[in-house]
Amino acid sequence: MDNNYPQYNEGAGSSHTSNSPQCASNFNIFDQSASNSNSNVKGNELHRASDLLMAVSVCTEANFSRIADLADTAMDELIKAALDGDPLWMPQQNEEAESYYTLLDIMKMVEVGEPPSSSLLDFDLFNTKSDTESNINNNTNLGFKDNQQQQQHYLQTEFSRQTEFVKVDPLSIVGFLMDLEQWSLVFSDIVSRAAILQMWSSMGPGGTYDGTLQVMTAEFQLASPLVETRESYFGRFCKQLAPYTWGVVDISLEDLFPYPSIGFCRKPSGCLIQACPDGISKVMWVEHVEVDNRCVQPMFQPYINSGLAFGAKRWVSSLVRHCIWLTTLEAKSTSTINGVSILQAGRLSVLKLAERMTRTFYNVVSGSKENPWMKIPIPGPHDIRVMTQKAKENDPGRPPCTSVIFATSAQVPNNPNEVFQFLRHEKSRNKWDILSFGYVITELACIINGNDSRNRVSIIQVNSSPRKVEIFYLQESYFDATGSYIVYAPVDLFAMSILLRGGNPDNVAILSSGFVVLPDNLKMNGQEVEADGSIVTVALNIVDHSITERIPFDSMVSMHRIMNETVASIKQAFQVQQF
Repeated sequence: MDNNYPQYNEGAGSSHTSNSPQCASNFNIFDQSASNSNSNVKGNELHRASDLLMAVSVCTEANFSRIADLADTAMDELIKAALDGDPLWMPQQNEEAESYYTLLDIMKMVEVGEPPSSSLLDFDLFNTKSDTESNINNNTNLGFKDNQQQQQHYLQTEFSRQTEFVKVDPLSIVGFLMDLEQWSLVFSDIVSRAAILQMWSSMGPGGTYDGTLQVMTAEFQLASPLVETRESYFGRFCKQLAPYTWGVVDISLEDLFPYPSIGFCRKPSGCLIQACPDGISKVMWVEHVEVDNRCVQPMFQPYINSGLAFGAKRWVSSLVRHCIWLTTLEAKSTSTINGVSILQAGRLSVLKLAERMTRTFYNVVSGSKENPWMKIPIPGPHDIRVMTQKAKENDPGRPPCTSVIFATSAQVPNNPNEVFQFLRHEKSRNKWDILSFGYVITELACIINGNDSRNRVSIIQVNSSPRKVEIFYLQESYFDATGSYIVYAPVDLFAMSILLRGGNPDNVAILSSGFVVLPDNLKMNGQEVEADGSIVTVALNIVDHSITERIPFDSMVSMHRIMNETVASIKQAFQVQQF
């Protein structure tokens, strides 16, 4: 184990200095359903008994040493997988002396031993027994190993790697990954529930996360109630590998502790982050997991097997999207299409409300164990799920009554861009939204995120007559090859006027509805994956005052009809070429 690694310290309540490692025994739990800045909960508010059991188990000196050794080895494997023989720093044209560090140099820097003399291109990413597994085999009881071997028969390996340049400095990205609330915010489309069960910290110079080790649990989601989440206990280790270069690696703890499920195992996964000129960072992301996909519905199997659903490209896409949002948030002005601009204070309020709206949508539409979905027991062409959501006390961000969310996923035989443009565009809204039939829909103003005009936050106005405004919609849309979304929420005239004047967006009550468009009918075109079809998830969030504890059957019939009509309208629009 690295000599600079923080040593175990039982004094969790002791003062924290830059040279004294800290074992944080309090739980740090983040639930996407919680509101805004108060989402982090510290103390003993546990969601499940298994979290408590894991937290108690890891807070011993023997288990700390085992987890630390596992994390060190995982970092070694991450470096190999991420770089794969490529140089970490390429020569700069303006430099007098061309120099760069290869993988061999980096491995010497972090003191993890000499690499094999053979080419790293021969590195076997799919060894049945990796270095990490070898380190822990002697610590696993035989009974659990027999059961584990039976379940591992159904596990399949997913491995992906993605490199991207993002306009944010490496320390900020490290903060996105190591701070629980930031991680759950940046990757809200992937992370449905997360908690830090234990943390050992040895803060580096300037309060960095260098040498920090966390034990975490998380659920990873796909935005459909028809897809189960993936759940894992894992260690997360952060280390500064060299000047201007950081590594953050995750490694599952299922092999160390026998009680968590092993239907999903997170092999060394994470990213290397390298500083580049002009405040840009190069991110090399690796996702390596073993997962039991037997319960995946046939509709989603090609998408999940392609690696787009939970692979490195999706994680990097979420990071890029958040960095674009930060740039838009900090800009003094942003591009518009129709020339209508929004004052700076109002623009900030609109963007922040749109972010909360989208994050809430991902939470309510996922198949997370926190969402009590039930199937509507009415025959029909689609598997429609429904659940209720009660209002929380002192939460001004949602209506003070019970709401009902009903959702389904369906295949549409058109490519994702066509489907996305149809659902996003205000001119086609009254072709699928039964509440907009006969009304005039106008995009009053928009804020474009980044350089792609499809990625925008829009204020949509609905008129029943030239002088009568029925409602406004706040809508956010974002197109991406791994999956796109269109999320909207009705906002009344009074709330919209306060918002545009720079009012507090946390006090605007909204219910998020929308669409997720995933690629379907996938095929390879060189190194890229292309799609001829789409999987569209529709989620509608409404207030039904007739609902108390149970959903009346009449309400279920109405929801079943509305959902089937909505999906049929989307398909019909393409069949008759209305758009």
